[in-house]
Order: sequence, then C-alpha cells, then structure tokens
Amino acid sequence: MSDSKSLDKIDTIVDERAVGHGPAKVPLRKRILAVVWDSLDKSPEERAFIAKIDFWILTYVCIAYFVKYLDQTNISNAYVSGMKEDLHLTGNDLNYLTTYWTIGYIIGQIPSQLILLKIRPSIWLPTLELIWGFLVMGMAGAKNVKTLYALRFFIGLLEASAYPGIMTLLGNWYTPQELGKRACIFQASSSAAQMFSGYLQAGLLRMDGKHGIAAWQWLFIFDGIIGVPIALYGYFAIPDQPTSSKAKWLPPAQKQMAIDRMEACRRRPVKRLTRRKVKEIFTSWPLYFFCAIFIAHVLGIRIYSYFNVWLKSTKKWSKSEINLIPTAGYGAQIFFTLAYAWTSDAIGMRWPVIIAACIPALIGCIILSVWPEHNIPAMMAGWILTFLETGAGALIITWINEICSESAEHRIVIIGVVEAIAFTFQAWVPLLIYDTGKAPHFPIGYQMAAMFFALEIVLTLCVWQIHKRYPVKGAKESDSE
Repeated sequence: MSDSKSLDKIDTIVDERAVGHGPAKVPLRKRILAVVWDSLDKSPEERAFIAKIDFWILTYVCIAYFVKYLDQTNISNAYVSGMKEDLHLTGNDLNYLTTYWTIGYIIGQIPSQLILLKIRPSIWLPTLELIWGFLVMGMAGAKNVKTLYALRFFIGLLEASAYPGIMTLLGNWYTPQELGKRACIFQASSSAAQMFSGYLQAGLLRMDGKHGIAAWQWLFIFDGIIGVPIALYGYFAIPDQPTSSKAKWLPPAQKQMAIDRMEACRRRPVKRLTRRKVKEIFTSWPLYFFCAIFIAHVLGIRIYSYFNVWLKSTKKWSKSEINLIPTAGYGAQIFFTLAYAWTSDAIGMRWPVIIAACIPALIGCIILSVWPEHNIPAMMAGWILTFLETGAGALIITWINEICSESAEHRIVIIGVVEAIAFTFQAWVPLLIYDTGKAPHFPIGYQMAAMFFALEIVLTLCVWQIHKRYPVKGAKESDSE
C-alpha cells in the first residue's frame, strides 16, 4: 500500500451499511450530511478525491448519454416536424425505425459487456461514440425509409455499450452510498436530452430550407457533430478500473484510495470469466428477476414517447408547440429522478422508491385508458404522469450493482443480459400494442402500459424478499481454473 494511512482517511470507512437493509448506525449529523451530498461527511482527502472523479467521470457519462438520448428523441421529433412527409413514411414506419435501432442495440449489448472484460473502457467506449457520431450525421442524408432502417440498426449497435457500460463504470468507482445519486444524475441526463430535443427542433424550424437542408435534417447533423468532441474527451476522462487505471489526472495516492474504498465495500475488481463463473451467473436468481423487472420498466415507459403524436392528432397546436409541450414532462422527469436518488440514499433502500415511482405512471395510464379526449387538462395530466417512472431504471441497475457487489463478473454480465433481454421485448411488443398506424388512441396500449407498471411493483417486492433470504455471495474460486 503506497499510503499506510489511506484506509484510515476513508471516514471510518466507506458507509458499511448493508444497502437494502436500512441505514447504518452512524451519528445523525453524518447521516444528514451524507443525504445532502455524500462527500460532506468525509475527510478532506476523500472529499477532494470524490470531487475529482465526479468532475471527470460524471461529466463524461452525463454528456455522452445526453447526446445518445438526444438522438433517440430526435427520431420522434423529426417525424412530427417534416420527416414523415419528406420521406413518405406511413403506418407503422415510426415503430419500425425504433425496432431496427433496438435490434442493433440488443445484438451489441452482451458482446460489448464481454469486450469490456478484455479492452479498456477508455478505449472501447469513446471509439464506439466516435463512429456513432458520423452515422447519426448520415441520417440527414437519407433519401428513403430503407436507408433510415439500415442507419438506425448500426446506430443502435454502436450505442449498445452506452447504458450498461457506463453503469458498470460507475459501479467500479462509487460506493453503495454514492452510486444511487450518480446513477440518477446520469439517468436525468437522458431526460434533459429529451427536453432539449424539443427546444432544439423548435429552434431549428427557423433553419428549414437553409442551404437546401430541412429542419429535421439539421437535427441529426447537430447531434452527430457534438458527439465527436465528446468521444475525444472520453479517451482522456475515463479512468477504467481502480486497480488498472492509467488516468493521468489521478495521482498514485488517489488511485490507492480508490482501491481501498472498493475493498472496504467488498466490491472486487474484474477477473477472468471462467466456465464456473458463467454457470454461477446463469443459475443465480438476480439474472432472471431483474430481467423481468427491466422488461416491465422499458415496455411501460415507451408509452410517453407518443405524447407528441397525440398533440399532433388534435390539430390544436403548431409544429413548434408540438415539440415544446412535451418538455414539461421531461422537466418533471428530471425533478422526480433526482428526488428518487436522494430519497433512496436517505432511507438506504431501493425497492420502496422503485414502487413509489411506478404509482404515478400507473395512474397516468389509467387516465389514458379511460381516454377523456374532450377533457384536455385530464389528457395532459395523464400524459405527464407517464413520464415520472423513468428514474426507476437507474435505481434498478444500481440495485444490481449492490446485490452483486462482491462479483464484478456478475455485475457486468447481468447488467448486459438484463438490458439485452429487455430491449429484445421492446423490439417487437410495441409493434403489437403501440401500433403507430392506430395512434394515438391505441386499442390496448394504455391498458398494457398500466399492466407493465403494476407488474414492476410486484416483481420489485419479490426481489426485496428473495434478497433478504438468499443474498448473493462472492464466489471463491481458484485462479488456476
């Protein structure tokens, strides 16, 4: 150890509470400071370390995911801002665009997570981002829907590393006490991107036809261009793992502090993925229950992406207003996502907050199922409420990181599989229940979304109880296996 006192500097260590079983017995003052911001109750040395990794890691993951989600939202905004008419899109074409992206995203998930066991995240993640940026710009040059399908597939393939890779990266550097807030701040960046996309498209409507380029094409050009410098920044900002970091901005003493912090909360570094480890992962209960929860989550939140389609169908608002009104939902999404982070850290548990997040979305789906189409305030309330569950996604992945804390291989593989399986369902289920040819008054769409949120509540309660009885332990296996 380069600094024999480094463990002592980590404030009687890193919040040794068992996450999911309530807060640790520590002084009230420290608990309050930790809830406000988790470095306030730390030593000056550790506060400086956390501030540094927040600056480098958190800024990169937030802006990188912001740009990725901006692209996903741009498809819907471009559709209602001229792309549908210019490229002669009909029927379920909007859903098919999402489906091709989802197929690429599914195929890339698990391979990307496995590659992260071999290639440094500081090389792999920014390289994918760089190629992704050029393909997004290529969307502006598409002349027909078939070209869009091909581009959306490869964009999804390259984007597959973003969410699971970043969540794994955060889990390598932050303790359970710190991870909830960072994960939800990271999740909030997607809401900010969706919110910004509406303002961006409304602004770009003024550039419609400039240099022979339509407003919806400018949307993709802008998104791809800003992705390039973010990728270049990633090569320098991503620190890999504490035990193998080559980050130039992290001095040796702080690298050792990072290792000590992870040892204190029993978060072990990545080892070889052996046959025995694979068998343990695929016979463990977290893999299957978290797949089920995340499937319900992603299928439920899909519903709010049709808000602007409903706005357009009413013929009450202009193109600009159709892009701007949904930003109210994204603004509420940001507020509630951050509220979920602070609340779950304050009580030291994830499951009650996940359930609380599902309730308003469930109510919104019930309102939309009734379809009070002549009552505009009721319809608006129903749509806005469907936005509020999104932040639970970050808490679900954080919960995986915590339950599988003692095995990095469990964390990496389970997060990859959970994402891949969930988006496999998203590739085909919306085609049946959210048919854009019948939008916005889906025959069964709103009822099915309500069912998904209700199922998420039930499954969350199941995981809470199973984890209490059958906690996941780190495997003790020989390195020679």
